[in-house]
Order: sequence, then structure tokens, then C-alpha cells
Amino acid sequence: MDVRHPLRDGPPPPLEPLPGPGPGDLGHDLPLLRDVHAVLLLARADPSVPRGRAPRQGGPDEADRAGLYAPSIAGRGRARARRAVCTACTIAAVAVTVKDILSVPGLALRLVAGEAGICRPIRWVHVSELEDPTPWLRGGELLLTTGMGIGTTPSKQRAYIRRLVEAGLAGLGFGLGFSFDRTPRALAQAAGECDFPLFEVPYPVPFIAITEAVFTRLAAEQYDTLQRAVEAEHALTRAVLDGRGVEGIAASLAEVTGGWALLLDLHGIPLAATSRAARLRAPRVWEELRAARPGGGDGFSLTLVDRGHHVWVQPVGAHGRVEAFLAVGKPDPPSQFDRIVAGHALSLFAIELDKARAVEEAARRLQGDFFDELARGAVPPAEIGRGLARFGFERDADVVVLTLQGAAPEELAHAVADLFSREGGGFLVSPHEDGVHVLRPADRAPDLELLRKMVGERTGADVRVGAGSPGPPTEIGRGLREARYALQVCRLEGWGAAGFEHLGTYRLLLSMAEPDALRAFADSLLAPLDAYDREHGSQLVRSLETFLQHNARWETAAAALYVHRHTLRYRIRKVEELTGRDLQSSFDRMEFWLALRARELLAAAEEA
Repeated sequence: MDVRHPLRDGPPPPLEPLPGPGPGDLGHDLPLLRDVHAVLLLARADPSVPRGRAPRQGGPDEADRAGLYAPSIAGRGRARARRAVCTACTIAAVAVTVKDILSVPGLALRLVAGEAGICRPIRWVHVSELEDPTPWLRGGELLLTTGMGIGTTPSKQRAYIRRLVEAGLAGLGFGLGFSFDRTPRALAQAAGECDFPLFEVPYPVPFIAITEAVFTRLAAEQYDTLQRAVEAEHALTRAVLDGRGVEGIAASLAEVTGGWALLLDLHGIPLAATSRAARLRAPRVWEELRAARPGGGDGFSLTLVDRGHHVWVQPVGAHGRVEAFLAVGKPDPPSQFDRIVAGHALSLFAIELDKARAVEEAARRLQGDFFDELARGAVPPAEIGRGLARFGFERDADVVVLTLQGAAPEELAHAVADLFSREGGGFLVSPHEDGVHVLRPADRAPDLELLRKMVGERTGADVRVGAGSPGPPTEIGRGLREARYALQVCRLEGWGAAGFEHLGTYRLLLSMAEPDALRAFADSLLAPLDAYDREHGSQLVRSLETFLQHNARWETAAAALYVHRHTLRYRIRKVEELTGRDLQSSFDRMEFWLALRARELLAAAEEA
């Protein structure tokens, strides 16, 4: 694109030629400089580019010979800002700044104001004579103008600078010899107050010379960044090929970026950390990530500053699902190089985690199949100990069965397996439609409330846990039934967790095991009341249950039923009349209570 301004590209009046570069400015690079501009001239000769004016005096050919195009070779005549590429210790390339452009030999640019801001990086160069060019700018641009749009009054000129500062521009190059012979004082004062770089461009210097200076340097930086990124990616890939896993990838990533790397699983637990300092940042990173992820969505990234380090976090995904989060931090903001390399690391992490998940799922299938065979009694007693030993259990040691519900079975199984694999000891996990069954050594039986909390945090669900009583591996079937019963009581009572040995009355009822036996026991006491309620539309069963729940206290039970106590007394007498029982007797009250609990258990079983 030809960015020369029509007013700037006309033939200039005769002026004193600018001094050419002295020794050490271009030196032996002049032949290379001419080669670079020969390529540019060939591009301009393209017939598809509109023409319509005669070659300008002091144009590319003459400017080349006069040394006005010195910026075309970025960094010549001075120490290069970039270090040699090295994947062992990579230093990010320094972007082109206003200071770099001011120091280019041959351009004769003069800083007028804003010296404190001359180290601002230049993202792009834009030429505009609009009064307000900011709607067409994105920030980081070096703006070049002849002053046609800055206004003729001090207030307009100050407002012009304020707009550029608010838009985040890198600086302003002010061309002399057209609208103004010198920089307006108000413009310079406003720029100085904002530390906004403002420099004068002499009339003989075309804007395209500055544009080429910046673009050539930017192109060199882009090429250098890509070259270094390729070398860094080779180092990361080597970590995978050498079998160093996610720890090796993280270590290589930290090395090439000059920072640290932290890989968190979906529960905020570090899978890899390149240093103790990185591991200590895990809670803060996870806290910020959880707070910032909208609705708990997985596909989310963020940036933050933590204790002087710039941290950026991105999801690691495979097969449409997020497996982990990668956090990379360093004292400086992430460069384009850092982001390119981190992007490659994300792919490598995804491959490694996908492999680990495949191995884990295969192992869990084996665990689940073996557990199901044990629960069915399909494993010969002589083989049980040997089989459990393969999964980390001690032979002949007592075991305990747990059953969990609340989230999708596979999600629950993954969370439980992840938790127990970190705690050590053997375990079997078997996901089913009605929940997830788990086998653990009895001496490693978890605290049920703590287990419920930790699995709930991992799945984001309200998890319930039931546990059977400890016993030998040959009685796993009984333990599974007890764990299911305990879970059933949790649903009835609204509990989060329960062990079978703590069920009290429920344990007595559940020991009957057969639903028909429970139903027969409950009906023997409650069937006459059911029939009377159906025939008369009364509430004898409900009144009886409320009366027992309030420990046979007439006032509180009547208040709970919203009836007068005399009404409740009449209903209780009717219960005694129909059943032949005496509710003044503690034994009869206990039997009615057991019958009502049996009904609840049967209803919960049918609902489940």
C-alpha cells in the first residue's frame, strides 16, 4: 500500500541537502541498503498500483544515496537490541520504539516534546490529516501528519493531542513546510504535559522513509520471532519424544520463555509445576480462574498480575473437552513469541493428557469389571485376594464399599479415581446408572462428609455418599447392599452421607432385606388406616406420623397439623380403635414408627 501523502510527495523547493551518514552509521551496509530499496522500487513499478505524478525530487533513489533511508536496515551501526536465538535461554526481541526512529541516521528527526515517552513501542504507522483520526486507529500507532487537521487555535491543538493520548498512540511525527513552518507551541506544550513523543519531520524527508524504517524493523522482528518460536517448539517437542511427560513440557516451556509454568487439572490441583514458587501460585491462579469463568464454563482464559508477575492462563483441550489449564508467568508481559510457544505447548499438553486419560479409562474399565464380578460372587474365593492385590489391596484385609450419587456417573468416577489415586492405597471404581460404587481398604475408609465435600467440589454437584459396614472381600455383595441402603436413607432424611452401621432403626428394617417382608410388616399396622382414609377422605396416617414425630405431645402435633388438639385426640382414638393398639404404650408407638419408616424405604426404592 502506498502511504505517501499527496502534499508531502510534491517536488520540494531547493534546500540545503541533509548531511549524509558518517562512518559507522551505515558503512559497508550501503550496498545491502541499495539492494533492499531496489526491491521496494520494483514493487512500486507494479502497473496495478495507481500512478499519476512525476518522481519526486529526493525520492527513493536520491534518498538512498543521501542516506535518508538508513532505517531500512534495522539496528545497523549500533548494537542490535536482540540477542542470538537460543532455546536454552530465550530473550524476547525488543520492539521498535519512537527512540529507535529518532536515532536513525539521515532522517534528521528532532524531538520537540515528550522525551519521557520515547520508549513506547510502535505497532504500526499511519498517515492522516483528519481532525480526529482516532476512530480508525487501534492504539500503538505512530501518526504522521502535516498539521492540516490539528486546528489553528491553541485549544484545538491541545484537544488534538489529548485525543491521540487517550487512543494510546505511540507518538506523533509533525511534517514541516506545508501547513506550519515550525511546530505550534500549544501542540508541543500539550504533548510535553502528557509525556507524549512529538517530533518534527524536515520537509525533504518523505513520510515513506519513516514508514519503511518502521515496517522493515517490524518485519525483521516478526521473522526473528517466528524463527525463535520454531526453535523453541523443537525443544518442547523433544520433551515429548524423550518421554518426559507433562513435567518435561512445562520445564521446557519455562526455559524458553524465561518464566515459570503451571499445569492445573480441572479441580485446581497442580499436575506439573516448574518451581516451588510456581506451585505456591496455584491457589491464587485457581481462585481467579474460578471467579472469572462465566457459569463455570471450561473454554476460558484470563490474564492477571500476581506478586509482580504477569500470568496468562489458557485451557488445554482435546476432543472437544477441556482437560486442564496452563498458567505461564514472568516479570514482563507476555510477548508474541511467548504466546506462540505457549500455544504449541497447549497442543503437546493435550496429547499427553489425552494419552493419560485413555490409560486411566482402560484401567477403570478393568477395575469396574472386577468389582462387578466380586459383587455378583463370580470370583472364586481363592482368586479374590490375588485379584485385589493387582489393584493395590493387601490380601485378606477387610474392605468397605461406598456408593455415590449426584453427578453423571462417568464424571463421578473420574473425580473419585483422581482423589483416591492421590491418597494412595488400593481402590476399585465401578460407574453405573444408579451411581458409582467404590471399594477401599477398611483401614483407608474415608471420612464420608469430607469425601462428599471433595468430590462435590470436583464435580460441581450435590453429592451423596452411602457406606456399607467393613467386612472381608468375600462379602462385598453384602457391603454393596448396605451402601445402597445407606444412600436410600440419605435421600429420605435429606442427609449428605451415612454409614450403614449408623442407621439405627433403619438398619433394623433394612436387615429384613426383602421388600415383600417390609411391605407385609407395614401393612399389618397401617392398612386399616389407609382404607379408612380412602373411604372418608380423612388423614389418620398423616396425623399418626405427626403425633409420633412430636413425641406424642398434643399441642405441638396439633399446631403442626393446623388442627385443634381435640380434633387430633379424636383422630388418635380412631387409630387405636381401627388397629387395636394403644398409643399410650411405648411398644405400640415404636411399632407404628417402624411401619411408617418401612413405608418410606419402600417408596424411596420404587422412586429410585
